[in-house]
Amino acid sequence: MDATSQEARAWQLLEEYAGRFRPDWKDSMLAHAGIVLDLASFMAGLVEGDIDMETLRLGAILHDIGRTKAERVVEHGVLGGEILRAEGFPEEVARIAETHLGVGITRDEAERLGLGPRELVPVTPEERIVCYADNLLFYIKDEERHELRDRRAVVERFRAELGQEYAERAERFMESVEALAGERMAELEDYIRNYNGMLKKEGKRRR
Repeated sequence: MDATSQEARAWQLLEEYAGRFRPDWKDSMLAHAGIVLDLASFMAGLVEGDIDMETLRLGAILHDIGRTKAERVVEHGVLGGEILRAEGFPEEVARIAETHLGVGITRDEAERLGLGPRELVPVTPEERIVCYADNLLFYIKDEERHELRDRRAVVERFRAELGQEYAERAERFMESVEALAGERMAELEDYIRNYNGMLKKEGKRRR
């Protein structure tokens, strides 16, 4: 199956799972996946070195599929990996789903959280870029729209939710991914600014 067909299958699978198990979340989940896909793909274009774009794009589309069946938010990465393996997607795509929560879950943390003794930390460039892109995407409830923010906003969110130690870990992770783009980070900042303008206009049209 070629890359275009694989992506079509990925979108179909996400829509199917969301429609069957979380119909009230379906539109938001599809919108979220599309934004993460756009941002991760753009970010990958700034990075020197080999990036498996098919793996990255499939992982960006499907990273949250586990949310359709998860009873706890923290388990949706593991469930996503299980779903994608069962549906015949490559291991590399399943690992993107498993490792995208926060800035990763260590083996010790996974055991404490009841996820089993497994390392769920993003390692490959594809895993790290999708995780980074997902972290930048916020949902503004009052305005019912998505918005891309920056590393500082991500770190502050983790500080408020998970404490100072995790915030410091998040900052190191986010900086390490930005370092992959080097001087081209300015291009990402411009992209985010323009993309947010588009998202804001779309939000206004829906209201």
